[in-house]
Amino acid sequence: MKFTPEWIAQLKQNISLIDIASENVDLKKSGNNRFMGRCPFHGDRSPSFSVNKDFYYCFGCKETGDAISFMTKLHGLSFEEACEDLAEKAGIKIPEGTYASSAEEQAMYQRRARVQKAARVLHFASLQYYHHNLLKGKTPALGKLTSESSPLFSEAAEYIKKRGISGKTIEDFQIGVSTAKYDGLTNFLNESKAPLDIARDFGLIRASQKQTGDYDVFRERILFPLIDVRGRVCGFGGRILPSCDKKDAEVKVAKYYNSAESDLFHKSKFLYGLYQAKRAIREEEVVIVVEGNFDVIAMHQHGFENTVATCGTSLTEDHLKTLSRLAKKIIVFFDQDAAGIGATEKAMELGLRNGVLFYGIPYDSKLDPDEFLLPDLNDSEKPNAKKMKKWIESSFPLLDHQIETLLKKSEGNIEERSIAVKRITQWLESFTDEVGRAMRVDQLIQKWRIPSIALGKLGQVAGQRSSHQQGQQRPMPPRQDAMGRPMPTNPRPVRRAPFTPYDRQLLHFLVKFEKFGPLFLEAKKQIPEKDSLSAFFDDTELRAWAQRVVQNPEDFSKLKLSPESLLGESISQELQSVIMESILQEQAPGDEIHLEVLLKKGIHKIWVRFSHELKHQMAAADVSQDMEKFKELSQQFLDLQRKLKEFEGSYVSGK
Repeated sequence: MKFTPEWIAQLKQNISLIDIASENVDLKKSGNNRFMGRCPFHGDRSPSFSVNKDFYYCFGCKETGDAISFMTKLHGLSFEEACEDLAEKAGIKIPEGTYASSAEEQAMYQRRARVQKAARVLHFASLQYYHHNLLKGKTPALGKLTSESSPLFSEAAEYIKKRGISGKTIEDFQIGVSTAKYDGLTNFLNESKAPLDIARDFGLIRASQKQTGDYDVFRERILFPLIDVRGRVCGFGGRILPSCDKKDAEVKVAKYYNSAESDLFHKSKFLYGLYQAKRAIREEEVVIVVEGNFDVIAMHQHGFENTVATCGTSLTEDHLKTLSRLAKKIIVFFDQDAAGIGATEKAMELGLRNGVLFYGIPYDSKLDPDEFLLPDLNDSEKPNAKKMKKWIESSFPLLDHQIETLLKKSEGNIEERSIAVKRITQWLESFTDEVGRAMRVDQLIQKWRIPSIALGKLGQVAGQRSSHQQGQQRPMPPRQDAMGRPMPTNPRPVRRAPFTPYDRQLLHFLVKFEKFGPLFLEAKKQIPEKDSLSAFFDDTELRAWAQRVVQNPEDFSKLKLSPESLLGESISQELQSVIMESILQEQAPGDEIHLEVLLKKGIHKIWVRFSHELKHQMAAADVSQDMEKFKELSQQFLDLQRKLKEFEGSYVSGK
């Protein structure tokens, strides 16, 4: 699926970012066309989030963008998902040709309409039936308590209280309970005129094989609505009530049961609690992944609101994509049984294949998180929550922990050490972060005394790198003072200032000049003739490096094939890192639009810079009494100010 730049531009014209942002941020008017509110992307204590129709900018965390980037960053959506959601809100059709055929396109529209209707039905059932059962002890369909349902509702309320779940949490997570009645929800939906075909297709009810009519899929269970990141109920997770679990020993009933896969619910993508956790995740830039619904709820109640859970499945690449959009650090906190330990290692390996280091915590209890935190409910000191906080603050990369554990365990035993090294080598070979991999290989050789030959190709690369570094080293005579005494050297190089987000983003496109060169060259026509493409950068070191590279377009091919050839000692380590990040960063949909916005900002900054130069020249002409020169420069300055005023009509400030 690929949206054309023309359609994206049309989409932006037909939506108001103010309306989109106000659904998630309390905005207040500040000026003619601007609104201010507390930033949803960081822990904003005072309103620093500025929004107009087209762009937002936070004066605190410096986040900026348009409606599409707002949706991707806020909800963890992909670019395509954000465009589809906005198109749906604006009533704009996806353009013809976006999908493979007109038949596929028609099917897509029908599917989306059905999914929207299903989300409304599931949300209705969640609040008006299951949640109502738990809060009121009766169902609207039955109208009063019956001898059948009353003990069940009481048991559910008592069980939830026993698990330490508060009334506020019941509301926040919309927890409910299903009756023992065979067709309680079916009758309720029927009387409410809800579409039963949708309820069947999306796993609420099922056609009976023995009797006429339908029966409820969830019965005698505590119900956890599965609310996706956009706030839609897309399914349910049900925990059988204890008394019902013991009712018939011969019939094995699943303790936990989730809705079946559908167009609305995908286990491999869904994360329980993400809707409630996303703000805390963005503010802390950390997410904690646990195993169960009760674990999520307990963690939230004790202040760890950046917690989510997988839904009856291991962590997947889809989970990783969603979490990586929202957080910089992902902590895996699975149960300490054999299954949980195995799932933790699988998660670590998944992260390595995607260049992401998962973190663990030094948890030293055999209890599940919700069981560990439960005693704090009756203890004003909250000792277990304090322990949990310290453990989370002491999180460590799982890869490093696993390597150290294996090597310590195998000390003194050649066979065990051999098995350990083979396993570690497999992990490192799958790790797609080249820098992280190289550092750990060096540590294996230097700290743990693992022979480089035992590491196979990894050891060979490390050996070549070491030889190269030694060959580059030249003995330097010691520095001396006037008396011939050795002068102390400064072992700690001075670190330079960090690069601005604008420079980082623009560099991402410059190193891919073969693809984006035409946009750069078109922008070059709109700046003073004396300036080159390097003038678009703010940082002086980056500008000097870019100036060297743009003079020889063939160097861009070298960057792709052998970047080290253009990353010499003449540039700082920080700049080398930023260049490598840009080379390795993958392209994303909408890159051309993003680059056009950056270049537009750059053009404006260059002309502002030029206007300052004119002012200095005017001052010099005034001092030298060169009135002809002063008059000429003044006219240029006035013309430039008019040009800047016109330009600023479509310019959005922000770095």
